[in-house]
Amino acid sequence: MYSDFIEHILKVCKTLNSCNVEFIIVGGTAAGFHGYNRMTMDPYGLPTSKHDFDFWFNPNYENYFNILKAMKSLGKDVSRLENESSPNPKKSFLKFEFEEFKIDFLPEIKGLNSFADSYSNTIKSIIDTIEFRILSLDDLIKTKETDSRSKDSSDLEALRKLKNKDS
Repeated sequence: MYSDFIEHILKVCKTLNSCNVEFIIVGGTAAGFHGYNRMTMDPYGLPTSKHDFDFWFNPNYENYFNILKAMKSLGKDVSRLENESSPNPKKSFLKFEFEEFKIDFLPEIKGLNSFADSYSNTIKSIIDTIEFRILSLDDLIKTKETDSRSKDSSDLEALRKLKNKDS
């Protein structure tokens, strides 16, 4: 399962990079890169077998259309989104489901000021020549502090322990 996770996230990141998408890995995937791993949960709190990748994207028009280009190259039909008469990237929460995983593209993250501010604090990672950025542990903790889902409170506790361990 772990090797599938790495294979899938790298495939997505490689495609996003090739389409010049500005993104940050956030949510449970970012928590995993920081050392806190948990199963992906469905809306009812039950574990799922599909990985759920959350990406915060820079919400401008060019980046919005770069995301569509990337999803198209991964086999998704994005014609409805491409043909929207007046898309609003700042309000566009994009969801794509694949056979092996799901992707959410988020234009904003609760508790954080802006994409640019958080981007400057990200952790740059490279695996198999594929570069990506992960939300900083401090920013990840801020997001969990503003969310009220039960899984976020347990995530918050674990992430604070990781931060205290690193201090």
